Amino acid sequence: MWNFKKAGILTLMLVIPVLFFLWIRFGGVNHYTLPRYFPLRDSVTNQVTIVKNGPDREWWEPEQDTLFHTIPDFHLWNQDSVAVDRNLIKGKIVVADFFFSRCPTICPKMSSQLNRIQDVFLNYPEVLLVSHSIDPVHDTPSVLKAYAKRYDAETNKWVFLTGDKSQIYQLAIKGYKLAVQDDAPKTGSDETFTHDSKLVLVDKEGVIRGYYDAEDKEEVDRLILEIRVLQDIYKKRESK
Repeated sequence: MWNFKKAGILTLMLVIPVLFFLWIRFGGVNHYTLPRYFPLRDSVTNQVTIVKNGPDREWWEPEQDTLFHTIPDFHLWNQDSVAVDRNLIKGKIVVADFFFSRCPTICPKMSSQLNRIQDVFLNYPEVLLVSHSIDPVHDTPSVLKAYAKRYDAETNKWVFLTGDKSQIYQLAIKGYKLAVQDDAPKTGSDETFTHDSKLVLVDKEGVIRGYYDAEDKEEVDRLILEIRVLQDIYKKRESK
């Protein structure tokens, strides 16, 4: 008798979450939202900057809202030796990382995970992957093109960038808020760099929406889910 009770309890534990998901998916409203990172603050008061949206605001915009840090402009070169700037990511859902082609440790893992993300969103032109080299002296466009081929990168989906070293480092540190460092002065080797293994999710407005450890498959799974959440948010905005 006790075994029947345990079986019944186990069945309920399995069925109730499924029913709840089905209700949310088909009968309810999905309120899953993503955070926005780095609110802007007044340089004098350190108060968060709030702006009022005028009468012509979009239906989804509140009467007032917080201003957030956005990815700044940049002027770099892609793997095809084409000059690119912030227009590359404007209006795109972006997954960005910083790497170098000679990296023997975490970079191959990062690129393999980006390849997986590319496959999931291959037919969604609003999703763009952007890899920035922190070793631009070595990582010329031709080197990056060979690296892109190694990971089956689709030109219109996954872009590799190189260019002025100081600009790339400033973009990483101040733009994407990631740690990056050239260790050559300490090691005497031009192949040693310290950098984050994080993938960064950026929305169509250039606001950072999440950080994900590329060495953790579950974290990348969460990134894939949250890209889909952003897609759903924009789809609902455009459907009104």
